[in-house]
Amino acid sequence: MVDFAKIDYWAVILAALATMVLGFLWYSPVLFGKAWVKQMGKKMEDMSGGGALTYVLTALTALGGSFILALLVTLGGEATIGCGLGLGLLLGLAVSLKIGMNYLFEGRSPTLYLITVGYHIVSFLVSGLIIGAMQG
Repeated sequence: MVDFAKIDYWAVILAALATMVLGFLWYSPVLFGKAWVKQMGKKMEDMSGGGALTYVLTALTALGGSFILALLVTLGGEATIGCGLGLGLLLGLAVSLKIGMNYLFEGRSPTLYLITVGYHIVSFLVSGLIIGAMQG
């Protein structure tokens, strides 16, 4: 049974912030931004980063994903770093496999797929690490 009292809401917030920071780095020239933009058929100067609403919605999706991960960690009994990492990996893989269906039907490149799902897998691992460590 889900126990909302076991959720560390500070961990959820920190995991959401880590997700956003990772996304900023992942899709910037520091990591995979150049390859990502090339695979999208655009140039870096064409990418605006979106407006305020984009960032608000991004924060909400990061919070939602972190909250669901924290809920799942409560189902596993005692929260540990290992539990958080394991559930983060499973969630990241599940999301990535489902995204793969879209990429197949949209005819997108395997490189673009790997950049996209790599971010989701790593962000769920980082979130799982944070939540497992703080919620335990």
